[in-house]
Amino acid sequence: MPGTACASRRVPNALLSTTIAGLTLIAPAYAQERPGSTGGITTRETLPSGVERVTNVVPHNPSATWTLVEELRVGSFDGDGPDVFGELRGLVVLPDGGFAVLDSQAQEVRVFAADGSHRATHGGEGEGPGELRDAHGLMLDPRGRIWVTDPANDRVSVFDPDNGFVESFRYHFSFYSYIWQGTMTAAGRIVRPTRSRQGFEVYDLNMELVESISAPSDPGRGITPEEALQRRGRGTPSSFAWQSGDGRRQGFMNVPFYPRGVRYYDREGMAWAGGHEADPPGYRIRRQHLTGDTALIVVAQKPHVPVTREDRDAAIEGIRERLRERGADTDRDWSKIPDVKPAIANLFTSVEGNIWVRTPSASANGSEATWDLFSADGVYVGRVTSPGLSPLPFLPPVVHGDEFWAVATDAFDVQYVVRARITPSS
Repeated sequence: MPGTACASRRVPNALLSTTIAGLTLIAPAYAQERPGSTGGITTRETLPSGVERVTNVVPHNPSATWTLVEELRVGSFDGDGPDVFGELRGLVVLPDGGFAVLDSQAQEVRVFAADGSHRATHGGEGEGPGELRDAHGLMLDPRGRIWVTDPANDRVSVFDPDNGFVESFRYHFSFYSYIWQGTMTAAGRIVRPTRSRQGFEVYDLNMELVESISAPSDPGRGITPEEALQRRGRGTPSSFAWQSGDGRRQGFMNVPFYPRGVRYYDREGMAWAGGHEADPPGYRIRRQHLTGDTALIVVAQKPHVPVTREDRDAAIEGIRERLRERGADTDRDWSKIPDVKPAIANLFTSVEGNIWVRTPSASANGSEATWDLFSADGVYVGRVTSPGLSPLPFLPPVVHGDEFWAVATDAFDVQYVVRARITPSS
């Protein structure tokens, strides 16, 4: 409990109670030190600040505790039906078991029933009521209505799944990324990060600003002239700089496998931040109040996944191909590529509050996604694998009970929506 000293006390994972495929999790009381059924050890301690830190020693190369078994797939390679998707940037699961997606190429919201049949299509390219331009995200409010972020039209539009356009609210997007980074909380509040990603804004369902906190000023954010020269010429430790042969175009490309921080807002309006840890190897995630106060620290100590020669060669060839397309020199400082993959790719939480951390795949072709699964209070409870299913890394899946929903791609890069059952592994 907060404020109570309990360092060096341990939780055996074997005592976790589970229901519905082991995903409604109840943490046990403190018990004697011993490994759990997953082979991991969990240490819970209260720091002097009162923040609880949970350290999980994850076994090397553990077997899967749960497997995703595909039950429904919606998406087609060709044709002109509503299940032929161009570029999906949003997914919500409806209260009746159906789902809706945002196809950003068509600028349409497409609604499907629980059996995958098409129910309705709303939106379309334009500036009129109910039309969309460069829409990049979906949210579901407590009334089951679909909210679409539409930055090019400076508004947020609301749709009934079956009856279509309801209303829109003016909203100026001072910045926006490829995909919407905010969330709709269970209480009906819209949370979105500010440009710095450390500040935030909160709106009610009338799009009235109810709370805002700016990121703390950072006098060290500026770069020196030497650093600016490095950026122009060689890039940074995490990027390659490039310039076309005629000097008219220039830019940067990310260094493959370079670790980057991840951030996520959950249904309770809490912010999660995570990142790669080098020593000891693994990763660390924090659950924070929007004001910045840390509520929970979860540490996973586990061996890093190496970057194989095949991984490295494929990444280098991919960059060289993109450089050739831009008319740029293809020789770069390949020593920037790390020897190990980032320990954490992204994270999200289920409707019940369990923590899913996507970890790098060790499969040869990257066709299998893997997650470390933690209870809501940070105890490692096992590993989830998805043979033959690799969800898009930038669009968080939706997990409720033992159902797993995600947008994935096949071998031909065709996008589809999948519903899978989270099943205990044999």
